[in-house]
Amino acid sequence: MKNSAIWIGCIMLTIIIIVMFFGPYLPHVDTTLAESRSRWGLDNRIELPKYAPSSLNLLGSDKSGVDNFSKLILGTKETIMIILGIALVRYIIGVPLGLLSYRNKGFFHSLTTGWNQIFSYLPTFFSAVVIICLPFMLFGSSRLFWVILTLAILEAGRVAYVTQQQANKISKELYIEAAHALGFSPWRIAKSYYMPGLIPEMIVNFCLDLGRAALLVGQLGILGIFLSQDWVETHEFTMEFLNTSNNWINLLADSRFDIYLSKFSFVFFPAGAIMFTILTFNVLGEGLRRHYNRRGYRSM
Repeated sequence: MKNSAIWIGCIMLTIIIIVMFFGPYLPHVDTTLAESRSRWGLDNRIELPKYAPSSLNLLGSDKSGVDNFSKLILGTKETIMIILGIALVRYIIGVPLGLLSYRNKGFFHSLTTGWNQIFSYLPTFFSAVVIICLPFMLFGSSRLFWVILTLAILEAGRVAYVTQQQANKISKELYIEAAHALGFSPWRIAKSYYMPGLIPEMIVNFCLDLGRAALLVGQLGILGIFLSQDWVETHEFTMEFLNTSNNWINLLADSRFDIYLSKFSFVFFPAGAIMFTILTFNVLGEGLRRHYNRRGYRSM
């Protein structure tokens, strides 16, 4: 097998897609996520949550008695959609900006360079934590939307810069100069000469960016930062943020105290799912790179 990476990546991606769309129909998945405050054990004694892993709860339960396995499976689709949303918004902003600045001069060039440099001085993770923990982000009603937009904007400058450099390199090729000399229209030049050179690298970079986005949101989960939450009164005069979603990042954040107590019975699974997703997109991206290299695309 000459390009095993692309096949392995496709198999891993297929597994994720199957769980996304057919997960609710798997055995032992409770789509209602019903709470079970107490139940009778095998020894005829009352059990209280958190329930240990068993045939009833494959991965145990949370403190409300909700099945952990069901939450993990049902949260797959939302998690992947969040990751996909971050990458899509990043490219919707970055690619047009990069194309507009391909001459390496002018307003758009300055904007691209400045945007890329500003968010290159600090790690993306650090910048993300600072911004999404601002009060209007913490207490806003559309927190998930703003989190996705923020995480996308932080690296949109990098996407724009990469696109700019690639487009600038193509613009210096002899066949581009020949197309201009023959009087081809800008649309024809873009369609016939720029796009065939840009699209393969965009596909590879987009795939790798999906893995990068998964890593970023996973880091937020380890810090206990919910992507969607409510500020509610849990006890008299006691307010706290409560998880309102079953995406893997929130499940990881919800289980962060188990990490401090060295209890890894459940926290391993959302963390493992995120790691599997990161590996999937990185392996697939590398496989696509090899595929395009074999076909002779430039600058891959």
